[in-house]
Amino acid sequence: MAAPRYLCSHLVQLNWNGGSMTVNLEEVWREGAVLDAEEAAPEGTTAEIRCGSEFFTGRLIHVTRGDFGWRIEMEFSPLTPWSPERFRPQHLIDLSMLEG
Repeated sequence: MAAPRYLCSHLVQLNWNGGSMTVNLEEVWREGAVLDAEEAAPEGTTAEIRCGSEFFTGRLIHVTRGDFGWRIEMEFSPLTPWSPERFRPQHLIDLSMLEG
């Protein structure tokens, strides 16, 4: 069974070797996240999301151009999995609670 995915909206800092920008955390789950950004980030690179004092490291696995900017999917390292106890984004919605 796949880990539950959550919709959210929270500004976070995306850092990679040679770059940094503020992005919107749109979706999050134990192994990764989807981010919306105004600019592209280098696909395949190692990166980090900073959420206040918490951080999640991993790799940017998909970077695609959308209608309103860039959509970035990040796969988290097994050493820094996400959980709502570790970091709770604003407007967190558990999609499984909406299934009926």
